[in-house]
Amino acid sequence: MNTWVLVADAARARFLIARDNPDAYLGSQAFPSSQPAPKGALEEMETLSNHAARLSDQDLETDRPGATTDRKGDAMHAYEPPNSVRDVEARRFAREIVKRLDNLRNEGKLDRFYLLSAPDFLGVLRDEMDKGLREIVVAEKARDLSMQTPQDIRSALPERL
Repeated sequence: MNTWVLVADAARARFLIARDNPDAYLGSQAFPSSQPAPKGALEEMETLSNHAARLSDQDLETDRPGATTDRKGDAMHAYEPPNSVRDVEARRFAREIVKRLDNLRNEGKLDRFYLLSAPDFLGVLRDEMDKGLREIVVAEKARDLSMQTPQDIRSALPERL
């Protein structure tokens, strides 16, 4: 079974695969283990980057907000769009991540995965996933581990993936 781990925030998504542990104890012939073999180390397969998440608001949006008038009178107010440029970029990046997961699943390389994401980005990822992809999420954690080593990420996961 192909078990992957997705570690993401609004700036970076890391796709890691859990390799089989050849030294795992599987029980004896008389008393075989009923549990699946624990997985070994994580191997990073690819990384996606969202450079816009690292830019300041001024770099993302160079124009000042427009102005609008009051319904009554001549007072002018700054117009605030319903979604910030940063929110729009985060949603676009989440769609890119979900598209990559769909491609892996369609190629038969992804059977299930663990989702570790920054708390503010986890909801955005959930919103972009279709039902089929949500069904193969084994577990999710709202933790930002995107800058951690694969060994640190592995320690945040159960021994038996």
